[in-house]
Amino acid sequence: MFPIPSVLMIKIGLALAACGIFYFMGYSHEHKKFVAFKAEIAALGKAQETINAAKVKEHETISASISNQYEARLSAVHNYYADRVQPNPSNGNLPTIPNPTSCPNAAPTNTEFIRQCAETTLMLTELQNWVRSIK
Repeated sequence: MFPIPSVLMIKIGLALAACGIFYFMGYSHEHKKFVAFKAEIAALGKAQETINAAKVKEHETISASISNQYEARLSAVHNYYADRVQPNPSNGNLPTIPNPTSCPNAAPTNTEFIRQCAETTLMLTELQNWVRSIK
């Protein structure tokens, strides 16, 4: 009923079977390598996330410390210049014109401007401290 296959057909069948076996063996090997690679990358990613989280926490601590220092020093500047601010005798919304100083060594009369300069200087020095400490 079934025809007897020729020798050529048997050789072709064996060759195809051998190619299939080698293909699947190669696929299995490459698949194992890929799975190992994915696991290695996942482990490296988790390690890097841990490092990044530690750096973020460190930077937040440094930023909070610098911010607290700035607030304390700004409060000291405000307290220092609070007594020097002259009341506005006109009781209006416009500032008064300060009287000129009588001599070069006299105290300046525009203390609000001096206080603003001190605040700006403080902001700059605290920003520089923050940049230096983050590096």
